[in-house]
Formats: sequence, C-alpha cells, structure tokens
Amino acid sequence: MSNHGIIRKRPKDGLQGNWHTLWPVWAICSILLLFAVFVMVREYRAGLPQKSDIPVISLGEGRDLHVDANKLRAPQLHLFEVRASGQAVKFVVQRTPDQTIHTALASCRACYRSRNRHYARQGQMMCGECNMPMNFRSQGKQPSANSCALVEIPHTETDRDITVSARDVLAQAAKQPQ
Repeated sequence: MSNHGIIRKRPKDGLQGNWHTLWPVWAICSILLLFAVFVMVREYRAGLPQKSDIPVISLGEGRDLHVDANKLRAPQLHLFEVRASGQAVKFVVQRTPDQTIHTALASCRACYRSRNRHYARQGQMMCGECNMPMNFRSQGKQPSANSCALVEIPHTETDRDITVSARDVLAQAAKQPQ
C-alpha cells in the first residue's frame, strides 16, 4: 500500500493568516526606529567641526608671518596656519576698534584639546566645545571665569609691518595641555 495519495494538512496557525491585524504595532516600531536614527544623526552632526567663514592662510614650513599693518581693518579677523615638523598650529591676527593689534592661538587654554573644533564666525573665534566667542585678554583685565580667552602670542610691530614668529606660535602651542 502506498501513501502517495494521502496529503497531510497542517493545522493553521492563528497568527499566520492574520498578520495584517498587527499593523499598528509595526507602524509604531517603525516610527520609533526612525526617530532614534534621526536623533543619532543629529548628535553626530553636532559633534562635527563647524566650518569657518574666514579662510585659513597657510604659511610655509617654519615661515614667519609678515603683514602690512595698513591692510588690517578693525574688527576683521585673519586666520593663519604655521607648520613645522609635521605639526600645524592655527593663530589669529586682529585689529580691534581701539587700533590695538592682537595675535593669539586660535584656541583658548581651557578648550585647547578641542582646538580642531574651533571655528571663526562673523569676525570672532568661536569655541567648538562650549560654542561661545573667545575673546582677547585686555591689558590688565582678565576674562570672566565662564568665558574662553584666546592665548596671546608675542609679536613685533613697526610703523608698517607686523611680524609673528613661527617659533613663538609653536612654543605657545607646546605650553598648552594636550
């Protein structure tokens, strides 16, 4: 006797035919998953460095900066980068409205570890860590404890020329906490 003509029927699973009744659960799970992805992408993008609206002028390997003082207009900020031994350090030069010329690292002491996240926006250096403007230290005045202050670099001024030594920039950067 042969069993070829007999087909066993499996009993129907109750959920197999009614999967469409669970669509609200699938919709809620999909919406929650999309929201989680959106939040993660937003947090990732917030951690990325901001783009500066001021171009960085790269000096040659170990070259000093010489700028005509008449070309500096207040409160325009100028960004420069000096390289030596494979290390690149950014610094700023700015003439303030009182005609004082300031040179400083493009970072503050407190947030130097995050120096790659700092950026220039509308004539000010912005801290990539706390998103606050970094200010120059005024003579005799210390910045408040809540603000970031740029690390000043020595420079020499003559009637027509401002000189910033690459050695001074690199020395000041070496003093900062890594």
